[in-house]
Amino acid sequence: MEIFVLALAIFLLFEGSIYAFFPEQTKKMLSTLMSMDTNNLRIFGLVMVSVGVLLIWIV
Repeated sequence: MEIFVLALAIFLLFEGSIYAFFPEQTKKMLSTLMSMDTNNLRIFGLVMVSVGVLLIWIV
């Protein structure tokens, strides 16, 4: 459980930093995401999950 909380804290640290330091670029990125086709966004998400699982498995 401690590792999960630590991983969540690190995720929030990086995610919050992006919004805090680059708010205009974040808005542009979100508008790009909104204009993407749903299937392409789903595929992108699945690829990112797969990469994450692969990295966890390697470590």
